[in-house]
This record gives sequence, structure tokens and C-alpha cells, in this order.
Amino acid sequence: MSGRSVELPDIPGAGDELEDYVAALFQASGHYVEKQVVESDPADLLELDIVTTDYAREEAPRRLVPPRRLVEVKGGSWGYTDLFKVVGWMQYLKIPRSAFFITRWDDRGTAPRRMEPLGLDVVCFEDFNTAPKHFTEKGFGAFTEPELIDLWRHSYGVERKLIKLIHKRAKAGDEGARAAKTYHRQINNGTFFARAPEESLAMLYEAYGEHPKLTRGYADELDGGTYDPQSETSSSVSYRSMMFDGKHPELQACTYLEHRARLSILKSAVDYALAHPDGGPEFRMSEDRKVFTFQGLTYHALPATFHNGMEWLREQPNFCRYATFWQQLLWGWGGFYLDDREEQEFEWMSRYSGIPADEIPTALEAFDRFFPIPGGWFVTAGETDVRMVKMVPWVLQGIGAHHRRCQYKLSKESGFSGLNPSSRYTHSDLGKRVNCTVDFLLDQ
Repeated sequence: MSGRSVELPDIPGAGDELEDYVAALFQASGHYVEKQVVESDPADLLELDIVTTDYAREEAPRRLVPPRRLVEVKGGSWGYTDLFKVVGWMQYLKIPRSAFFITRWDDRGTAPRRMEPLGLDVVCFEDFNTAPKHFTEKGFGAFTEPELIDLWRHSYGVERKLIKLIHKRAKAGDEGARAAKTYHRQINNGTFFARAPEESLAMLYEAYGEHPKLTRGYADELDGGTYDPQSETSSSVSYRSMMFDGKHPELQACTYLEHRARLSILKSAVDYALAHPDGGPEFRMSEDRKVFTFQGLTYHALPATFHNGMEWLREQPNFCRYATFWQQLLWGWGGFYLDDREEQEFEWMSRYSGIPADEIPTALEAFDRFFPIPGGWFVTAGETDVRMVKMVPWVLQGIGAHHRRCQYKLSKESGFSGLNPSSRYTHSDLGKRVNCTVDFLLDQ
């Protein structure tokens, strides 16, 4: 283990740190979280700090519309203009509830009473030692494990730096980074404002098809060639260095975006299944005064792999929790579980996601069902207990490794050897991932 470490401030600063803290509260209490969603019109700009979806609030496993919440965060001065701006966004987006988090009242202590009838909760975190308790008392959610709050703060720190790195490399002229920047805009912003889940899915699959080999193509460019989004090469020095040594964070950013796209498709699939519990629309053509209308065209034009995945998804009793589960798996658990501790790890995943432990193996099939690849998405690389989703960046695997260090209460002195792993390279694999993440957070 490296002697370097990343310490989170007890009191988050204004701006990104505070936004990450509030997002972490929602993520750690079981919500699906989307951050920094932007719509440009192009003269006007709509920028949303956080949007949460609660797929677990209702006891019934299936319902038509899971509740969403718009969340705005202000670390500095604020006024009623800011509050009514959020109310306007709620109307525009048809989101009935929102929250406005602040760190001081600025002589506006009556704001909660005035805004509550409009669906806006005004919440002040004057003392961050009691913020999680205050969050729960306000009815936003409870924490299965409070330590997850800091875990998600670290995870968001990695995410932000990956995106900033892509923007930096795009500005420097890298074609692969420019493509990655465009891809991020498509999957993070464009599809959020779609009018229906099937429209979002169509946009996601179109973007997915435009960047089939984003990481490989960028690796070719870093090797001295040209960027090729259709690249099939497997001999790239940069690509192998990224895969086996955790190098080239700009390539890791691309693998992150590729998984973000898959996760977004899975979320839209869950939303569609909830909105259409009896299946997709019948595809037919109707004629009205010589105008032909193809009903259900958008949905039925989606790839066959999607329709196969939907057929499987609807059969699962807790499919409504799958998007949240996979968001937790990829960015909180590091995209892996430990083979020799599978039963215990699945129990923990069950506690955090609400999916019964005996259904976790089925939930882990989701990527194979929607995005089938030869050999499947999970792989064990060599003599290790780490069974991972292919292509999860090392810097996010390090978040998952740190998660295990907390879960198994391992000391820094013993490192991961304290796990007494059944395979010889497990502890070194986990240690390397943590070091990679720490170096990335400190050096970028």
C-alpha cells in the first residue's frame, strides 16, 4: 500500500464539494442520482445540480412513475429569486417535489414555510455533524451504513476529475477526447430531457452506436495513430497499459463513459417497463386522410438485444431496483465482488439495494442480457478472488477496494492481506487499485 492518502474535509466547501456531499446523502440512502444535467437552448442555459429517482419508496415492486426530486445546492448567498427559479424548473420538468440545500439562513428563516406548499423543501445544514440525521428527519431517506456517505464523496471526486480531464485533453486537440466530450454530453444531458422513455432509449442507442469503440480508438491516437471510433485493434500499447497497469486516466475516462451509457440504457429500460407493465405498444400502421402513422415505431426500432433484455427484465420481481443496484455496483462497489466471500458480499449488496440476496446473481446478469458479448461481462483475471465487470476503470475499482477495507474493518498496517484471501494475488490487486485511485485524486 502507498503511504499517500486522500482526506475529505468534515465541512465541505462551497461549490463542487458541497454538491458532492448532498448527492452522496441521496446516493447513500438508496436513490438513483444524476448530476450536473445541462440543457442549452442555445441562448438560455438550464443547469440542474442533482436529480434523484427513488425506485424503492413504495412497497409495491412495480408502479408506473417512480418519484423524482430536483435538488439545488447553494453554498453562498441566496434569495427568493433562487427559490422561485427552482419552482419554475419543477413546472417545466413536471417534477412535483424538489429540495433546496443551503448552509446559512441569510435572514430568510421563513422560507421553508413559504415554499413547502409549492413542493419545495428548504433545508439548512448549519452543522455538518448532524446533517445526515437532519436529512433523515426531513424524510429524504435513511442510511443502512453512514460510512457510505464518504465513499460516495470520493466516488464523485473521481467522476469529476475524469470528466475535467477529458475536457482538458479535448481543448488540447485530442480527437478521442473530443469524441468523449460529445458522448458525455449526449448521455448525461441530451437524453434526460427526452419526452418519454422510448425516446430516451432511441437517443441513447444512437449515441451508443456512434461510439462503439471509443476507448480503443482513443488508445490508437495515443499510440501515435489517428482516432478511429470503429477500431478493432487489441494490440495498442496504451490500451494494454490502461487495462493491466491502470495507466492513461484519459482512457479510463472513456471506459467510464462507455459504462455510463450502458447504465443509462438500463435505467431507461426500467423506466419503460414501469410505465408499460403490459409490454410495448403494438406496431401497426393507421391511415387518416391519406396520412400514414406508424404507432410504436420508436420502440420497435430499438435493437433486438434490447427487446430480449426487456423480455427478461419484466420477469424479475425486483427489476425496478436494477438501475440503482448497477449504479451502486459500478461506482460504489468498484464493479466487482470477491469470489471467496460471495455470500457475505451479496448480503451487503442486498442491504444497500433492497434486492433479496438470493436474487443478486440474477441482477448481475443485466449487462449480459442487454449488451451480450462473447464470454459475458464478468471475468476473473488470473489467481485472484476479484470477479469484475470488464472495462471498469481502475480509479473506480479503487473506490470499491477502499469500500472493502471499510466493510471488513481492515487496518492500514495489515492492508488487504488481512482478508486472508484464498487466491495469491487478491490482496495485491486490491492494493494496486487503491493506490491508483489515490494517485489520481492527488495528482490530477
